[in-house]
Amino acid sequence: MPTHRLRRLFREPYWLVLGGMICVGVVLGTALARVQADTGWALVGHAWPGDLDDTRGALGTLLGFQVTVLTLVLSLNAPVIQSAANQYSPRLVPIYLKSAPLRRAIPFFALSSSFLLAAIRELGVMEDAGVKPRPVLSAAIVLVLVALGLLIVFLVRTFRFLRVERVLGLVQHLIVSATERRIQARLERLPLDPSAALRLPADATSLVAPTSGYLAEVDLPALAARARKWGVRVRIGITVGEYIDREEVAGWVVRDGRGPVDAHVLRDLADTLAITPVREPDCDPALGLRILVDVANRALSSSSNDPYTARQALQQIRSVMRRLASLPLGDWNVVDPDGRARVSLAALRLRDYLFLAVDGPLHYAGGDPEVLEEVLQMALTVGLVARDAQDRAAAHALLARVLADVQGSPERDRFHRLLTQAERVRASFQGERRTRIERCRADWLPD
Repeated sequence: MPTHRLRRLFREPYWLVLGGMICVGVVLGTALARVQADTGWALVGHAWPGDLDDTRGALGTLLGFQVTVLTLVLSLNAPVIQSAANQYSPRLVPIYLKSAPLRRAIPFFALSSSFLLAAIRELGVMEDAGVKPRPVLSAAIVLVLVALGLLIVFLVRTFRFLRVERVLGLVQHLIVSATERRIQARLERLPLDPSAALRLPADATSLVAPTSGYLAEVDLPALAARARKWGVRVRIGITVGEYIDREEVAGWVVRDGRGPVDAHVLRDLADTLAITPVREPDCDPALGLRILVDVANRALSSSSNDPYTARQALQQIRSVMRRLASLPLGDWNVVDPDGRARVSLAALRLRDYLFLAVDGPLHYAGGDPEVLEEVLQMALTVGLVARDAQDRAAAHALLARVLADVQGSPERDRFHRLLTQAERVRASFQGERRTRIERCRADWLPD
């Protein structure tokens, strides 16, 4: 969808910055190559004197040196990416590439490289005027040194990503950004009513996907505006992140006055669905949650046997669950002034996220007390902040599931601390004997 790509380009203007740096480098390199006078500052000394051939040779040497260093650094960076994919989750690779500190040094290399290339080209078309001061070479040396200095700084910061805390924090921050800055900001301007559901009528027309891929985003404001324009009501039956094939049914449309819906109306409505070849985490908190679950599952595998890393992943998941509770969860129903639903979009509920978060770790934990204690903390958090009765019931069911696993174990003494904590969680659910910390947890989110 071109509109979706354009919005994403302006939302993440990395390529715009990169292109701007290249343009600046070309302009500066061309302009300074034409200067044949000593305009250097006292701090950096006089301009380097030389003829055209010597200057072009020196600039070419600088360019080759810079490309060689950048190639070596990128080759050193590859094992970090491979380690994250093998040790944690292959889904971390695109997130890492998007957030790697080394990525910030690339625009400065683009600036200096384009400067060098433009200067070499301009010197090649100039007439030889003998030995002259060449400020372009002095400026090139300064740019290359700045680019190399920034590269070293960002390379050192890149190795922080070998720490599991940094990796988990990166994913958690991505999910929070997707929920609080993207989804919540978009939905808060829409008239939503969770109870105003759209029911499938007998004469509904299928809304099919224009292409194959993952549903990355639904432009809900645009979809509601177009639905009012054409006098139709729309229900999108797949959730963000699901895969859909071309010509597969994504939802249905019904005209207000009944009757068939024109093909051009269906195409206009389908244009609000952003379908991409890969799953994107920008508007898909479930993808980030799956990555954290992958980290926990791999840490609990027989090859790793690292329950503390799994607990760290579950701690980040608990923080994510608390923030997800602030979203309008469940189906997003945009209503008209009369209170009737105009557009309805299927969305996950808090209990869906909870099941996604704990099923894998509980399966692989093998009764590890450290992991089960963190699962209990997650149940307590969800039970206290959930606004829906069924979400709270899911937290209570999770507590019962953990207790069933523990009470059926022949090593009950090993779980003494866990059972004590479980009793406190149960009392908190029933409103009894809440500690100050638990009362604060219940007030994390406004009513």
